[in-house]
Amino acid sequence: MTTHLCIHGDLFTQTQPIVDWIATRTGWPVVSDQDLVEAAGERFALPPHRLGYALMKPEGVLSRLTHGAELAMASVQSVMVDKLSLKTTIFHGTLGLATSRQLPQVLNVLVTAPTRFRVKRACQTQAINERQARSLIRQEDHREFEWCRYAFCNDDRFDTDAYDLVIASDRLDTESAGSLILEQLMRTQMQTTINTANRLADLKLASAVRVNLAKGGHRVSVAARNGRIHLTVERPVLFFDRLARKLKRQMMQMKGVRHVQIDVGPDFFQSDIYRRCRFALPAEAEFSSFTQCRQRLYDNAAACFPSTSEKKIPQERITAARQLFSSASP
Repeated sequence: MTTHLCIHGDLFTQTQPIVDWIATRTGWPVVSDQDLVEAAGERFALPPHRLGYALMKPEGVLSRLTHGAELAMASVQSVMVDKLSLKTTIFHGTLGLATSRQLPQVLNVLVTAPTRFRVKRACQTQAINERQARSLIRQEDHREFEWCRYAFCNDDRFDTDAYDLVIASDRLDTESAGSLILEQLMRTQMQTTINTANRLADLKLASAVRVNLAKGGHRVSVAARNGRIHLTVERPVLFFDRLARKLKRQMMQMKGVRHVQIDVGPDFFQSDIYRRCRFALPAEAEFSSFTQCRQRLYDNAAACFPSTSEKKIPQERITAARQLFSSASP
């Protein structure tokens, strides 16, 4: 079974050196968010800058009018699913989280650090003052928050269980962090026993359905299993029966689809369906929940390495990790 890495790090947390260290020791290819966007643009004949903008502002006015975020996300997921069927790959960025969380053979890693460490590193590497560094970090954190809020439309989008491993980069040096990730990847490979080939086939079919729906301007949750498609309409619409018949005819024309089931989500029925005003939790309140979640993740990871200085993992564990992952693919 082929395992993969999906590594995401907060801004100024030394994530890139860790990714480079793992890639150098193993020879595995590294696929960044930009690589996924460019590959999706080439496959679906869409301008990469247009896809990138839609993913950067998924809930902007332009994305809502053109359904650009739905199409961009579906296109990127389609590309990533195809790459998951190849040899072991290191996915570096946030765009792969929506897909990687559905597969047990993908190790999701978060590299994080406290704000004071990130500000200090930003001042050292970018030649900016502390005020500029804090503003830059907040902007990047807010952009990631908007992406997570859009990609995971449920209560567990900021869940602390979303990552398999959390690295406190202010407590570990690059070599120790990389070795710890490889060691955890080996455990993931040994513990995963389900048939991942069928899971990948289901994800590939689901991604094709999402692209088809996104091109038609539909934002519908999609699940696939053995050729059976389950669509969930989350948002309230008028004439649901008419929409369901249209979607069913459209899906049954796709290759590999044997059955289509269409249901409504828990938020479909709303008493104010004819009104234009909707009241929801302010974005800043949700952003506060997002930052608190990240802080809990860091606290749990830092508790394993209480030293205030960078701690090194024993040399025998580093040597063992190098020997186990000396080949390009497990």
